[in-house]
Amino acid sequence: MDEGRAAAQAAYLDAALALAGLPLEEELRPRVAMHFGIAADMAEWLMAFPLADEAEPAPVYQP
Repeated sequence: MDEGRAAAQAAYLDAALALAGLPLEEELRPRVAMHFGIAADMAEWLMAFPLADEAEPAPVYQP
């Protein structure tokens, strides 16, 4: 991971924790940052999938 992305994820983690008012033990920070990185990788892969402007979401199933 490049330094810019790591710094952005660290800033996001700090902001999310502050916004939610959650404490985080310093020894757990690397694990949480790793999971944020995995989520960011999955989002990047998903957003790279080409969709036509006409694509519609699937209807919601209601029995």
